[in-house]
Amino acid sequence: MRPGDRNIDEEEVGAYSFNLRKTAAVERSLGRIRHTLAGDWVKLQDDEIQSLVWVLGEAWAHMGFYAWDQLNLADINMEITDALIELGRRGRAGKTSSSASADEAVKILSDL
Repeated sequence: MRPGDRNIDEEEVGAYSFNLRKTAAVERSLGRIRHTLAGDWVKLQDDEIQSLVWVLGEAWAHMGFYAWDQLNLADINMEITDALIELGRRGRAGKTSSSASADEAVKILSDL
C-alpha cells in the first residue's frame, strides 16, 4: 500500500453501503410523499422536511429495505406527515431516542 492510501475494512464498506441504500430509499419515499401531498408539500418548512427525512431514515433502518418497499405511501396525508415530522423533531432534539422515534414511525407507516 502506498503512503497516504487509506486502508478500508469490510465494516466501513458495509456501513457506507447501508447509508447509500438508506439515503436512496428515503429520497424515493420523499418523492412519493411529495407527489401524494401535492400542494400541501410546498407549505412545509425546511426544518420540517429535515425532520421528516431523519425519521424516515430511522424507520427504514428498523424496517429493513424489503419491508420498506412494500409501504403504500399513496395513502399518506398531511395528518400522518405532521405526526412523522413531530417524531423527527423530538428525535433530532434528543427528547426521545432514535429507536423510540423509529418504532413509532414504523407503526404509523405500517398502517398505511
